[in-house]
Amino acid sequence: MAQTNWMLDVRLTDAIRHEAKARGLRESELATDILGDWYEARFGGRLPPAQPEPPSNTAAPLPPPTPINATVELLLGKLEELGFIIPLQGMATQCLHGDERNGLWATVTLNGLDAIEFGLVERIDGLAQNILHCVVDTVARHAWLTSDAYGELNQDRDIGTKINTKGLQALDDAFARLREFIMAKRKPLHYAETLAALPNYLDQEPSRSLLALAFQRMGLELVHVAPTDLVISAEETPENVALHDLEALAQYVRQEFLRMGKTVCTFPLWDGGELIAFAPEERAVVYAGLRMQSPDPERGNP
Repeated sequence: MAQTNWMLDVRLTDAIRHEAKARGLRESELATDILGDWYEARFGGRLPPAQPEPPSNTAAPLPPPTPINATVELLLGKLEELGFIIPLQGMATQCLHGDERNGLWATVTLNGLDAIEFGLVERIDGLAQNILHCVVDTVARHAWLTSDAYGELNQDRDIGTKINTKGLQALDDAFARLREFIMAKRKPLHYAETLAALPNYLDQEPSRSLLALAFQRMGLELVHVAPTDLVISAEETPENVALHDLEALAQYVRQEFLRMGKTVCTFPLWDGGELIAFAPEERAVVYAGLRMQSPDPERGNP
């Protein structure tokens, strides 16, 4: 029976082909006409138009996204804190400062979610120095590190047992080196940015001593007048301040003293406190005005 049906299909196809050729029609057009005539004779009406087929891409839903494990999430968070650009796929390269010949360049490469590669390179006169290069297998939780700048980082590490809600403990020193290097190489903050961030540092050491040191190097002294009212926080997240930011602030103040002929200058802070910078010969006057005891000038704490 199946063979008979197949033979009838072949003969019908051949007949339609020859008839369509004789009439100058396409085979599909002639087949539609024949089917329409049969339908009208059988059911007494016109053949309904064919319904278009739905697009094939709407038939099957896309697979759900792959869950991100804790190692990936923590690692990407650490890189974002450092200012690294995270690509959606492949590699992202960015110049943190400088240019192609003399500059600091960061890269992040995602090989799916199974492996994450990141690095920092400093280019000096076109020659590249590997500050840190790290490849992390996020499935096996193993990392391989190489560095031309920090010899102690040249090793591979198992991070499987050293991960918790606070971060990747096995890579903490590597991220600390990256942060230190980037902070030391970037351009100093604008003096207004440094002043805006200082209240977050002036209640602790060694920030206070480093601030005093930066001004001492410029031949100036400094007093921090603490705020009298309780202030919760700044409106915006403060910048990370480094020592060279403090030195740039002190240099700016020194230039203002020279330009305007001042020996004392007061800077209000957002928390209600003040910084008073002054030439050493004005120390007694400043402390008398604040009703404070003059400290040992060798200590230099603001």
